[in-house]
Amino acid sequence: MPTYNSEGVLGRCLESIGRQEDPPSQVIVSDGGSTDRTVEIARGFGAVVIEMQANRSAQRNAGARHASGEYLLFIDSDMCLTRKVITECLYGFGEAEAALVIPEVFVGTGFWGRVRGFERRFYEGVWYIEAARWYRRDQFLELGGFDTRLVGPEDWDLDQRIRQFGSVGRINAVIEHNEGHVRFGSVLDKKGHYAASFPLFMELHPERAALCFSARRRIGLFLNRPKEMVRHPALLLGVGVLGAAEIVVSQRWCSNWLGPSRRPERRAV
Repeated sequence: MPTYNSEGVLGRCLESIGRQEDPPSQVIVSDGGSTDRTVEIARGFGAVVIEMQANRSAQRNAGARHASGEYLLFIDSDMCLTRKVITECLYGFGEAEAALVIPEVFVGTGFWGRVRGFERRFYEGVWYIEAARWYRRDQFLELGGFDTRLVGPEDWDLDQRIRQFGSVGRINAVIEHNEGHVRFGSVLDKKGHYAASFPLFMELHPERAALCFSARRRIGLFLNRPKEMVRHPALLLGVGVLGAAEIVVSQRWCSNWLGPSRRPERRAV
């Protein structure tokens, strides 16, 4: 688990891990220089703490190197695991599978938080948008872990590379991803920062990138569920406005969200 100034959410995350039907043998927190009580809270729950510079992929890779278990589960500090997540991963992991996707339910407050949660419902089970979180440690290390050059699409990148070892499965138990109070500008902050990694991801995985970044395919996912759209017209409009703004930012047509002063990388969650 990578962290940076995560004291407001970390306790709930660690509590959810402790409530698992099959608790993990280790919980490793890779902290990127927090100045709040993040490290204190992590140690209070018995987690192994690694202190290092903030870089989400590097923090995850460091955690994997320190891990002693056969399997790795990567989560963020603003997530809570429902009780059967680890159980289903352990007993539902087939020999032919190299990794597992864990469905995420996005929870956020405010209008844009509801918009984000509504949008994500249309992506459930879409393999090229979802990304695995459960891996075999030896295979993860053989691949070199997460690509530290990527910020944003690193999950898609690893999900794609791990397929050389086998298929990617999916469990039923979910992770609740609590984004807190979501602001329009904060979403664009993140998209603008992630956009810098899109060209490299497209170079590394052109076929998957074509799927991930296709506006036509995204729209098609919504059109496949017309009743859902009709029931929530305001949220649907919000998705359209937010999606258009994200395209503007990701294509670098607007410089407001591309300056280093607005980059959210230090938020390791």
